[in-house]
Amino acid sequence: MTDQVSADIDPLLLPLGGPQKELLAIIGDAVMTTGAWPVYQYVQAKLDDLGLDSEEVFAGLPSFSHLHLTYSLVRRDRTGREEEPVKLTVAGMAHLDPFASTVEMFLRVVNELANRRAAAPFEPSRVVTVELSWPELVTDLGLDREPLVELLPELLQGEPATWHGTQQRGDAGWIYQPSSHLRRFRGVREVNDYLTRMRAWTMPPEPAPAPQPVSPLGVVAAFDYLDVVWQLTFGRKLLHVPSAERAARLTLPVSTPEEFDNRLSALGEMFKGLDAAPDMDAGPFDKMRRFLTSQLPAESLPAVRAAIDTLFQVTHIRNGGQHFGAATQAAVALPALGLEFPVINHAAAWRIVQTHVINALDTIRVEVNALPATFQTARPASAGRPSQGRSRRRRPAGPGAAGAARTTT
Repeated sequence: MTDQVSADIDPLLLPLGGPQKELLAIIGDAVMTTGAWPVYQYVQAKLDDLGLDSEEVFAGLPSFSHLHLTYSLVRRDRTGREEEPVKLTVAGMAHLDPFASTVEMFLRVVNELANRRAAAPFEPSRVVTVELSWPELVTDLGLDREPLVELLPELLQGEPATWHGTQQRGDAGWIYQPSSHLRRFRGVREVNDYLTRMRAWTMPPEPAPAPQPVSPLGVVAAFDYLDVVWQLTFGRKLLHVPSAERAARLTLPVSTPEEFDNRLSALGEMFKGLDAAPDMDAGPFDKMRRFLTSQLPAESLPAVRAAIDTLFQVTHIRNGGQHFGAATQAAVALPALGLEFPVINHAAAWRIVQTHVINALDTIRVEVNALPATFQTARPASAGRPSQGRSRRRRPAGPGAAGAARTTT
């Protein structure tokens, strides 16, 4: 699939609750006034004045963790010693307007350090030391008028992206030696991009959850349910079953590689029978994606696109077992569904594929079902008496079933 839904904003940048906003404001005001980080005793006293428990407020800050690393909006000594400074991370600064230029300064420095490291004349026979001095960095980037430039060494030392660089103080003042880790942040654009890259680097993707056992009729039923809802909503069939024999294959168990390929083949034929927009010249999943994009509200699109992507991954697995040259795509698609390459336990793999397909079809059905029904047939007024006619409840405006072929691309 060409359309992949990504998160709009990192969770650390979402709006904060009142107590957490007060905490950041206390730290930020102190820094802007003194040019230095406030100590924990001061922050605790200010929160006390507001009737807030400092530990509860700190505990309410958003964060992410992996192994030894915990990154949040604030950095502090967890021992709670009164003399220890309380510092804002780059993510914390992003919540405060007065720190906008400081965040921009940090990102510019990260880019510069990454570029210097990449442009260094490395040699095959010896280790080349790449380093930048404080005067050089400030002059080259024009940071001499930045109000909080003196905090830059501490920022570099405290952010996971840059804390691997060696820092030291000598006759030339502060010196930074950028490490190879910075290549992951080269070309970083803004703070959301920075946090996204940091998560991808420090946190491995979570494995797909093991699916629950499914009924042998589950996949067939999921196709049927979606087709019924589609007809009620858009006034036409979605699924055109290629043959009863193909659908029946989906209910059979799997124990061998041949049976696994056979079930995937039957599933692929069912996918080919999906026709979301008869007048559109495209593959079944691309048709469905484009048609539903024109019909569903914006809040429904991420779930639907993710579901269609899942179905597309199943197609890659099916093609990998039956078409020469498609094994690479299958090797990529299998982990996305929680499967290993190559498949060893074909019975378990088929149960996992079934579950993902059922969940994807059910997701699409739920979102389509939330739309007002365009076509509904009135029931007879009374038993044994002829119907007084059929009524159709249409949407007052916008594309309905008759105009469904006019979709946006």
